[in-house]
Parts: sequence; structure tokens; C-alpha cells
Amino acid sequence: MSFLLPFMNFFQPGIFWPALAPYMPMLVLSLLGLALGLSRASDYSRRAALAHPVFGWLLVFLLVQPLSQLYSGVASALVGLHFWGMYLLFVLVSIILMPNPPALLRYVYGMMAGSMVIVVFGICAVLFSWTEALGGRAGAYGMYENHNDYSFIIIQIVPFLYLFRRLANGAVVRLLLGAALLACVAGIALSLSRGGMLALVLEAGLLVLIGMQGRKRLLWLPVLAIVGAAAVGYQWTKRAENQSRYTAADAENSRFELWRAAAKLVRDKPLLGVGSLRFAEYASFYGEISYDNRGKNTHNTYLEVLTGTGLLGFASFLALLASLLRALHRAPPPHGPPLLDAARRATLVALYAILFRAMLDAKPHDWSFYVLCSIGLSCVLLQRRGAADALAASQLKPGLA
Repeated sequence: MSFLLPFMNFFQPGIFWPALAPYMPMLVLSLLGLALGLSRASDYSRRAALAHPVFGWLLVFLLVQPLSQLYSGVASALVGLHFWGMYLLFVLVSIILMPNPPALLRYVYGMMAGSMVIVVFGICAVLFSWTEALGGRAGAYGMYENHNDYSFIIIQIVPFLYLFRRLANGAVVRLLLGAALLACVAGIALSLSRGGMLALVLEAGLLVLIGMQGRKRLLWLPVLAIVGAAAVGYQWTKRAENQSRYTAADAENSRFELWRAAAKLVRDKPLLGVGSLRFAEYASFYGEISYDNRGKNTHNTYLEVLTGTGLLGFASFLALLASLLRALHRAPPPHGPPLLDAARRATLVALYAILFRAMLDAKPHDWSFYVLCSIGLSCVLLQRRGAADALAASQLKPGLA
């Protein structure tokens, strides 16, 4: 189940097979995973996981979402509670399903495998001219239908593919993970997402600084700067060829128009905003919104949180991210399997890259935030337990040892 839950979550069975949607397959899997996980012992205290600031701020942030919709009626708030409650259930079950390092390894591989289904689907959509490739740009289905949203899942998994490939023992596994890395680069290129390419280049730099060790790794930075500049230039050129009537300047002006309206909205409703993910409904009341921008979100995750849930939602969102980053940076030195430190580093790199990517697209509901929260918290608790066991062993008398 530790492999199956993340795999199916990113595969999105209810969307891939619409006939399954009425049976709520992910809810059924989550409840089954909860029951199976609770029936097994854990290397760390599950009470400590629920009491951790990361989980606490996650709970606050997710509860603010339906609270911000309460002004439009209890029914509306209940709909919001159902939508956001799935994220809370996902994180809770994920943590319970990662009680030890082998389970964490299975979970990460499940997450990578499910995500690669989306990545490969997007590439095939372009190569075979499927309808999902809107405008000839790589995109998949469900949450990753849009080419910009599609880039999020690639940014999410690249650090895990790279660092776990370095740990893999079998040649076949290393070959598959290497091929998946190349597919991710191809997916970003075929998506023609300018923000996605910028985030990928940044992520590559973070992999050098955080994912590698030793001073020699810094020699890669000049090479990366040259390759990254060429990749960004290529993406800008190809996007301009693909959408000649919508230039990079048009995209910039479009975002500024939406951001100005968002700033006015925040000043008008600073505490709880206009309701979770409802900026598109109210933007026209706060500025002159051109025809192409009507019905669009803020194109910025932080502004989307601010306009939707006000300062309460924004403060809890920042507190969640800050507590997760602090926990990952302050995790004790690894005393267990190398995969724990690899997973921690991969989570750090992916989270920083996603935070950058989130500046150019509005996705507070993207699964990356919540799966990284799950993996990161489990890594920290498992490393903490390993450090405690090592300390206890070192304090034993030589004769007892």
C-alpha cells in the first residue's frame, strides 16, 4: 500500500477511467491505507508526527479554506471542506504508511512511478497529436491537463529521480531512472512552459548545491549556467513560434493586470479574502480585466492564497512552508540508510523549486506541496529516531555493548 497509494494518487484513476469516479477510488484506497498502516508498528511515534509544527500548520491552512467560503453559506463551506479535506487525509495516510525506511523507499518509488505516467502521457500527447496536447504543448489529464500545471509534476520528481538513481544498486533500475530523467527534460521542453524551464534550470543548480557533496561540485555551476541559458532561450523561441500572437511581453502584461486586481482585492478583504480559489469570480470588481484574462486565476500561488483566504490563509501557508524547510535543514545527521538523507535532500530541492514555480502559476492545491510535506516530515522523524538510537548505543557501557 505504501507504493500503491502515491502511484494511484498521481495516476488519477477516477479521471483516467471516468467510470470509476462514482466509486471514489482514491477515498477507498486512502481509508484502506489508513487501516493497514495503523495495524503496523512504526519506528517513530505517530503522536510526534501529528504534534509536529508541519502537520499543525497544514491543518490550520486547510481548515481556513472552507472557513473563507462560509460567508456564502454552509453548503458552500461544506463543499470546500470536502475538497480540501482530501489533502489532509492524503498527508495523514501517507505519514502512517511510511513508518520505516523500506516503506519510505516504496512510497517514493510509487510517487515517481505514478508521476511518470503523467509525464510520458504528456510527451505522447504531443508526438501523436492527441487532444490533450492543447496548442501542440505537452499536457496530460486531470490536474495536469494544462501545460503549465504539467510542469509542476516534473519539477516535483526530478530531484528524487536523480538522487535515488545514485543510490540504486541494479543496472536496470539505474537505466530506468536515467531514462525517466531524460523524459522529464523532454516533457518540460515539449510543454513550452517558460516558467517550467526556468524552474528546471534553478532546480538543476539546487541539485548541485544541495544534492551533491564536495567542493568539486561547484565546477558544475558554470557549465549549468551556459546550458541553462541556452535552454531558456530555446524555450522562449519555441513558445514564440507556437503562439506568435501571445508573446512573452503579452504574458507579462497579462500577469501584471491580474496582480493589480489582486492587490486591490486584498486591501478590500484582508482577513479572509473572497473565498478559497475564487479570485477568478471577483477579479473584474477590482480592476479593468481584459477579455483574455476574464475567468483566470492570479497566476501566482501566493496571491491566490492571499485573495482567496486573506492574511489568515497566507500566514498559515507561509508558516507551513517555513516549518517544513526548517525541519528539513535542521534534521540530525543521518544514522540510518542513505536513502533517508537522499529523500531529505530531494525534498528540499523539489520544495525550493516548486516555491519558485509557484510565483508564476496559481496552484495552492497542487499535490506537490502535500506529497513533499508527507515525505519531508517522515524523513525528519525517521532521522530523528535513528539519531536517538545511535546516541543510546554510544552511551552503553563497553561491556553491555
